[in-house]
Amino acid sequence: MTKSEHFTEYQDRFEYNGGTMIEHIRSQNNRILRHDWILFDSVEEAREYFYEQI
Repeated sequence: MTKSEHFTEYQDRFEYNGGTMIEHIRSQNNRILRHDWILFDSVEEAREYFYEQI
C-alpha cells in the first residue's frame, strides 16, 4: 500500500507491504532527497502507524 503527502517544497511517499517496515521516500521535482526505512517491533505497530499516523 502506498500513501502520499504533498507539500509546497516536496512530496513524501510511504509504502507498506504488511511487514515490520515502512519505506519513506521524500522527493522534489522527481529527484529523491531522502530514502529511509521506519522499523517496528511488530506487524501490528507498523500497521497502526501506517493507517493512523500517515
